[in-house]
Amino acid sequence: MMAAAGSHDLGQAHRRAAAAALSGAPWAHGLALQSALARVLQQQATRAVAAGAALPSLPLDGRALGEAAELAVAIGQQWLTLQAQWLDGLGELADEMAQMRHVNTVSKLVDQEMNLVQTAVALVTDQVSATARVTENIESNLAYWLSLKAGA
Repeated sequence: MMAAAGSHDLGQAHRRAAAAALSGAPWAHGLALQSALARVLQQQATRAVAAGAALPSLPLDGRALGEAAELAVAIGQQWLTLQAQWLDGLGELADEMAQMRHVNTVSKLVDQEMNLVQTAVALVTDQVSATARVTENIESNLAYWLSLKAGA
């Protein structure tokens, strides 16, 4: 007779899953997401007003063009760094794929493949998070610069 792979109680697992679904966690998550998006939209509106106030005075500011060029170079460097990180990650993933061992069981093959999937998902997750951070940084720096120009 074959021994069970684990001693899990199916009824208990169903109760835990139902309790999690009914706990309100999905509702709370949705509200948190809605709140975060509302904050982002408010920040965007505030930044748009600041930009609108600063733009008419920019042609009269002799240093504005140079400062804008410096900002553009810094932004370009941030994106190039992000691209280099992505390419490094893809290279590491390719190396891991090339080093896969031959296996003699399906379960070991599945383990290896799932490790590759996890590595790929982690790479994409890191890249998306880093892209969001760079984008927010650019927006903040640009908004700060425009607020200085609006006040000048």
